[in-house]
Amino acid sequence: MDERLEERVTEAVLRKLTAQAPAALCVGAWPAEDLGYRPAGDGPYEAVLIGSLTAGELLCFSQPQVWDALLSGKPVYLWEGGLGYRTAAGTAPRALWARLMAAERSLRQIGVRFYGGPARRPLITAPEARRLLSQQRPLPPGAILTPLARDVLGGRVP
Repeated sequence: MDERLEERVTEAVLRKLTAQAPAALCVGAWPAEDLGYRPAGDGPYEAVLIGSLTAGELLCFSQPQVWDALLSGKPVYLWEGGLGYRTAAGTAPRALWARLMAAERSLRQIGVRFYGGPARRPLITAPEARRLLSQQRPLPPGAILTPLARDVLGGRVP
């Protein structure tokens, strides 16, 4: 088959699929994963996608589009890959990290659906934290730390 014909057919199929996908309003950056929605622009939308949030935005969450969507029964999705502050899990002060996790739980409780995170978040215990320190290896992305592991990585416990 001619390559140009293949390209035109592929483009036509993609245009048709995109045109049929429901519209979504995006807050932050557009998620890297496809959730089956197309950008709504200024038009009506059927869902809200939160593509990125900083720690400050999460702690002072005030997105009127999200509140309006939840009140009207529209789905709201948060792409976990856009939560850049999660890379600071091993270095953030315990009190700050607790506030961030509480803010995430609050979003879940009001109906925000998280998606696209790692399928398995590794649990780092104190012995594993000591091993990572001795080998000078970074924490795995999205790792969950036990309180003692956080102390070990923070230099409070040998």
